[in-house]
Amino acid sequence: MIVSKRISSTSWLFVLAGLMVLSGCASRKYVRDQVATVDPKIAEVTNANRENAERIDAVDRRAQQGITAAQAAATAADGRAGQAAQAAAAADQRAGQAQQAAQAANQAVQQATNRINTIENRFNSIDNYAAAGQPVSVAFAVNSATLTDQARGSLDGVANQVANQTAGYLIEIQGFTDSNGSEAFNIGLSQRRADAVLRYLVSKNVSLSRISVVGLGEDKPVADNATRQGREQNRRVEVRILRAGQGRATN
Repeated sequence: MIVSKRISSTSWLFVLAGLMVLSGCASRKYVRDQVATVDPKIAEVTNANRENAERIDAVDRRAQQGITAAQAAATAADGRAGQAAQAAAAADQRAGQAQQAAQAANQAVQQATNRINTIENRFNSIDNYAAAGQPVSVAFAVNSATLTDQARGSLDGVANQVANQTAGYLIEIQGFTDSNGSEAFNIGLSQRRADAVLRYLVSKNVSLSRISVVGLGEDKPVADNATRQGREQNRRVEVRILRAGQGRATN
């Protein structure tokens, strides 16, 4: 009886162990089944995450390219703006220079107009001048434009009549030579003689603006150039004083 009970207990133990083994096998199979169901979903999620990451990277690259292009465009625009500013500054400078040149030209024109008006006024008043007495004649040596003491004395008399006067008179100085030498040489020599008289009168306080000077060479001889005495008379400078209010000047 006791043996039978032991056999029964042992049998139940085997049954229980079998049930446990069967239960363990069933649990592992369930787990495998569940894992087999979840793995595709995990793979799907993983693939989706990878695709999203790739799309994000692509968007980032395009965004970076856009930013780089925008920065390059901004830099180029800044460069063009700088060049435009430089061109505008250069244009302003050229405009200023042109304006200064125009002002200088206007001043020159005005000065020329003033001189012309002065000359016109002077020549318009010529008709009111006439010779005051006979001309003073000073002689020169052969091929010389140097004033002699006698010539200076004669010119002192002319200067004393008009020195320190600023209006009411004009002085004509005409230089001459004899017939010896070429025409060009005689013109130059007669001009040097007239200039020597001019310088002397100005040194005696005669106003330069009241004097006109010309060298006429061998023109208008007063004596025969065939003689020595005649040539001496022709080597001369004539100084004539003109006074205002006496009608038209005559030679």
